Amino acid sequence: MNDDYSDSFRFLHRFWPELHDLGRRAEQAGTNQPDVAAIRLRSLTEAMVVELLIHLGLRHDPVQSHFERLGLLENADLLDARLLSKFHAIRKIGNNAAHNGRVTEAQAVSLLEDAWSLSCWFCRFMRPDIEWLTAVRHDTDSNQCVSSFNVDKQSAERQPTISSRQSNVLKFPEERVRRIQEQVSRAMAEVDPRVRQLRTVITLREAFTETLSDDQAACLDALSTFLASPTHRIFLLKGYAGTGKTFLAKGITEYFSAQGRAFRIAAPTGRAAKIISEKTGRYARTVHSEVYDFGDLKEYAQENQELGSETFKFYARIASNRDPANTVYIVDEASLLSDVYSESEFFRSGTGYVLNDLISYVGFEHGETDRKIIFVGDPAQLPPVGMSSSPALDANYLRAKFGLEATEYELKHVLRQKADSAVIRNVMPLRDSLSSGTFGSLSFDFDEDVRRLRSDEVLPLYMATRTNSEAPIVITRSNKEAAGFNRAIRSSLFPGREFVAAGDRLIVTANGFVNGNFLANGEFVDVVNAETMVERRFVSLRRRDEETGAVEVIEVPLVFRDIRLAVSSLDDGEAVLTAKILDDHLHDSGSGVDAVQQRALYVDFLKRHPDLRNGNDRDRISHIIRQDPYFSALRVRFGYAVTCHKAQGGEWENVFVSCPSGQNPRSADYFRWLYTAMTRASGKLYLIDPPEIRLKIAGSDWWSSPEAQSTPGSEQRSMVAGPAIAPPEAASVSPQEAFRLGVLARVRDLLAGTGIEIDDVAHHQYQEAFYLRRDIDTARVNISYNGRFKITGVAIPPAGAFSEQIAERLRTLVGQSVGSVVAVTGTGASSIAEPSRAFLAQFHNRLLPLLKERQIHVIGLKEQAWCQRYTFSREGDSAVIDVFYDGRDRFTTCMPINVGGRLRGSQGALLPEVLQILTEQVVP
Repeated sequence: MNDDYSDSFRFLHRFWPELHDLGRRAEQAGTNQPDVAAIRLRSLTEAMVVELLIHLGLRHDPVQSHFERLGLLENADLLDARLLSKFHAIRKIGNNAAHNGRVTEAQAVSLLEDAWSLSCWFCRFMRPDIEWLTAVRHDTDSNQCVSSFNVDKQSAERQPTISSRQSNVLKFPEERVRRIQEQVSRAMAEVDPRVRQLRTVITLREAFTETLSDDQAACLDALSTFLASPTHRIFLLKGYAGTGKTFLAKGITEYFSAQGRAFRIAAPTGRAAKIISEKTGRYARTVHSEVYDFGDLKEYAQENQELGSETFKFYARIASNRDPANTVYIVDEASLLSDVYSESEFFRSGTGYVLNDLISYVGFEHGETDRKIIFVGDPAQLPPVGMSSSPALDANYLRAKFGLEATEYELKHVLRQKADSAVIRNVMPLRDSLSSGTFGSLSFDFDEDVRRLRSDEVLPLYMATRTNSEAPIVITRSNKEAAGFNRAIRSSLFPGREFVAAGDRLIVTANGFVNGNFLANGEFVDVVNAETMVERRFVSLRRRDEETGAVEVIEVPLVFRDIRLAVSSLDDGEAVLTAKILDDHLHDSGSGVDAVQQRALYVDFLKRHPDLRNGNDRDRISHIIRQDPYFSALRVRFGYAVTCHKAQGGEWENVFVSCPSGQNPRSADYFRWLYTAMTRASGKLYLIDPPEIRLKIAGSDWWSSPEAQSTPGSEQRSMVAGPAIAPPEAASVSPQEAFRLGVLARVRDLLAGTGIEIDDVAHHQYQEAFYLRRDIDTARVNISYNGRFKITGVAIPPAGAFSEQIAERLRTLVGQSVGSVVAVTGTGASSIAEPSRAFLAQFHNRLLPLLKERQIHVIGLKEQAWCQRYTFSREGDSAVIDVFYDGRDRFTTCMPINVGGRLRGSQGALLPEVLQILTEQVVP
């Protein structure tokens, strides 16, 4: 106990004796027991917050945490941001102390100072009718007894706790809100100005009660350096699924709250904003809502007075940013942020480039601000539509486009608790392939949480997994496929009801407004009620034929239906809106409303408002058209099944993924699509007809054909899928084939270590054409030779640094007779040496355990150009099989070798068994 202390909290005793007791005992512990002092001060402020909620008439649940109650005060925007920072700092350090975290003596002193200043404000706010004489604590700079202070207006002025553009969640009358805010300010003005600001300082690491991994700790160190830098403006917090990005984001927000630094949380879609809000416990909004001013739409017109050809556009300006000069913007799911031009026929947000507008809104060009952006995202997810990469997560793009140097850190270690997730376990190989750029292997580990389904099993299981809390989602590759699933699901939910009905789930397919409320593309809404009757009109449009130039008149149908929608609101929980929808668009499987139908909506508007047709009063047109329910009819589709891009940023307990067919699954695009779709699942994942990559058998089935078995001759060969011919033994190849294989081996040696891959090789008369690739760069190299198989030239079209590097490596081939100096049979002897390349070793290591289960041994392994020759043995019997791969390190086929032209021993039993392992069990 500290015997030398003054009871600084005595002034609380008259009206709040329990608060006084907590403050007194915390002061007693003081610097002798800083952890005890922190815990007691946390209890003091927790009780103080409950008193405030009761006094303000804010409903709160007894089971709510202290953090959640502070969230109520923050979103109500009644207090002062400086007060909340003190509450959060005391809460955070008190929590750390309760979990055996270290509290320093200096922190104990500053905590007592902050708790005392809060108490001074609290008593003046709660009982303004009392003239409070509060003794200044003995460790402040003044020993005077004060009741009020004449301070400058700026230091006493209330600092809001939410963004100026964020809606207040209270249902209080505006007059009452203003009166409370004024009372808060008056009480604040009577607190010693020397202690108004936060005194307690914590580090970013101290904002985390949990034990951090080395990966997370290193990330926080990088973030701390970034936040302290006056010049660094953008931080890229990247990480794959399960690495703890959201966990760190939550801790970062707690750090900002405890240090009084303003921050905003945003996400590209409404669902993503809702998820990050739930996980951080903080208010979040869409990027569009943060950046654009939808309350002040402006119009820009393309004049054309010919009836039937009119057009009209309006746009939302980039909003004025009134946030504090040191605000930090945390943008989750940043991989979705696009920087390609986007607009509808009649509406545009800002310049049409979302990332560009976000950068402009933050205002980096104003040197007097210290605003920063933290982009949080997964680099393995699909990039925005129309882009090859995610620009907000690309430091090179940000540097080239905006002149901004980004600090970045990529989390790579999957958290232990996440590693047990079946979904994470299945997407980790996809992640590794995307990271390495190799896409040879694709397999799944199915269990109770990740299941394989046939197409005919989807509907019954979908219906069985529906709950009142959340419906499952089906993710597809195309809009057409999504429309098919939606029809099937609705046939079970609403038998015999083709049209939209109460209880239907819809997804918004284009940005729109309903009664002044902005609904973003990709937002889910629920139908409360739908009219059975529709309004149908036909609009005549003039259209010029592009080929003939003739003007033709077409009739465009417009079908409207009245509907009431329940919309999730980040401010108010849920709102019910009345709107019109384009009913025919609801059932369409195309990508969106086409330009012709958009123009028809405008012409229809002018027909209903003939007085506006001359276009003289543009402001009046703009005002009326924004409120016109027909022109602003909502574009929606059924939302039981959606494309992967529409699902991106969302998370569901039960996810059905319809794996694409009819395309090459061994590609970066396929792996990225599958990774994005699979990581939408927070619980159970159902893969519909997942792809199975297996080796195929090449050549004739001589082992099952008596005629083939008795036919004398050398080994049988066939062309394999990919760029190369399967190499025979040196004794049986032609001089030209030996030369071609020699060139291939020599080119591979010369390109080793450059990251350049051989995609394909084409054989022409006296020329070998090599198709090379590295990342997005490609080049064709023509290697010419003469009749004596001597290389005479290497031709590479000049196309920049990539071509120059290839030329530097390959020009040494000129003059060589490669076939005579390069071994055609490869580098390996008939031994069991480790394969020389990583992908060969990985295949080998997957194969061995499967062989061991059947007591089959590998007694020989020879590396040859484009194939591995395996010799298998069991109890004296043997089989020889070549396993081929292509220029992208992908195994493709296997072919048994009939050594000597006939079967030896019981190879007829061993060979089919090994082939079964290679074609049905081992993952290539």
